[in-house]
Parts: sequence; C-alpha cells; structure tokens
Amino acid sequence: MALATLFVIVIGIQLGRSVANLLAGAGWTWPDANAGAFPSPIGTAFWTSLPGVLGGHADAGLPTPAPDNVAGRGLVWASVAITDVALLTATIWVGVWAYQRWGPGRMRGMATAAEAEKLLGVTRLRKVAGIVRPDLYGKHATAAAAPVQRAAGDLTEQPGPQLGHGLSPWLLDGRRTKEER
Repeated sequence: MALATLFVIVIGIQLGRSVANLLAGAGWTWPDANAGAFPSPIGTAFWTSLPGVLGGHADAGLPTPAPDNVAGRGLVWASVAITDVALLTATIWVGVWAYQRWGPGRMRGMATAAEAEKLLGVTRLRKVAGIVRPDLYGKHATAAAAPVQRAAGDLTEQPGPQLGHGLSPWLLDGRRTKEER
C-alpha cells in the first residue's frame, strides 16, 4: 500500500510538471524515455529528474533540446501540489470504495439490481397477480368483474343507510361492525 501511494505521488510530480509546462506555453512535456543508465519501462529520466522537478526546474529530464517557455518555479510547485492532492484524493476514494465493495466488512448476499427486479419487481407482480389479487386477476375475476348496471337513484343493492338518506358517513363508521367495514 505504501509503495502504491509513493508511486502515485511520483506520477503526480511528473504530471504536475507537464501541466505547468502546458500552462506556460511549452506544450505537453514528459521525461525522456531513452536517457539514463538503467532500463525502465517509463524511462530512467522519469526517476532521475524528480529532484530537479521538486527544486522547481521544469526542464529537468526532458529530451534535448528542451522546449522554450518552460514554466517558472512557482507554477511548477503549485501545479505539482494541486496534481498530487487530486491524485491522492482520487486514490483514497477508489481505495475506500474497493474496501467497502470487496473488503472484510462488505455486505454479503446482496442481490444485484436484475435479481431484485426478478424477485420483487413489476414483472414478478404481473406474473403472480392472480395469487396476490385473486379478486381482480384470478380465474374467476372476469365473471366477478362484469359491470353492474344501475339506474339513477337505485340504492337497493347497498345495505344500510345511504349517503344523503339521514346518517352522516362519519357516524356510519362507528355503527358498523368489523365485518361490515
């Protein structure tokens, strides 16, 4: 973990110097990959130029001839600081996310969104509608759901006092039994 953090800091130093040179008008710069005594996939100058870049020299380790208009000391330091803070923040955020996702304290047995929809979603409810609401979607629901034809003022099928016929609906609720409600 410490080596990964150190590598992110080193990448941030070189990236910050390149951003400073870009802002100063020297274009995008990167250390010379072919310079140096020991082989490295990203170039020996990547490692050997670190003290120079930290000293504020924006042209340290760049291929020769170095571009004109390289960044000044203050711009290099500010750019390196901002870049390193941004990279470390992103690294910490990714690390915390990965730890919560795959670490020892992760939530186990959680369903994916597709699994949750399969078990609890609209598709499942439509599939089992006859079981959940047999009065609406069961085998005999079509016969029971046939429209009832009533004439205006026809209240004979409804038991008890009707609205507008003496008792308030709020009083009805107190007079009915649980079965009638």
